[in-house]
Formats: sequence, structure tokens, C-alpha cells
Amino acid sequence: MNRRDVIKALEQHRYRFIRHGGNHDIYFSFETKKTIPVKRHDFNDTDAKYILKEAEISKGRKDVIQ
Repeated sequence: MNRRDVIKALEQHRYRFIRHGGNHDIYFSFETKKTIPVKRHDFNDTDAKYILKEAEISKGRKDVIQ
């Protein structure tokens, strides 16, 4: 899963882009009040798994892009 797929999954779960950080883009959910940083460089599968876990998005669900 690449960075673009993770961002699509976050946006499908109502996370919105808030701002650019130093090396991360910051996404926020107004429903859950969670802030999720998404790396812009050197993104790998471990990063994707961590982000989906923090956002409480299951990779196996049909509504997550695979």
C-alpha cells in the first residue's frame, strides 16, 4: 500500500487534510478528534500499517483501498 492509497483510505473515513508539517502532512478527524501525521518521503508498508492502525482503519475491510 503506497502513500496515496493511505490518504484515500483516511479521506474515506472522514479525515481531512489540515496542514503541511516539516516532513509530514497532517490529517484530522472531527468525529474522533484524532490527528494522524502522514510522511511525505521514504514511505513504506510499515508506515502504512502504523497509520491505518492509529486511525483505527482495518486493512481487510471492503471500504479500504487495497
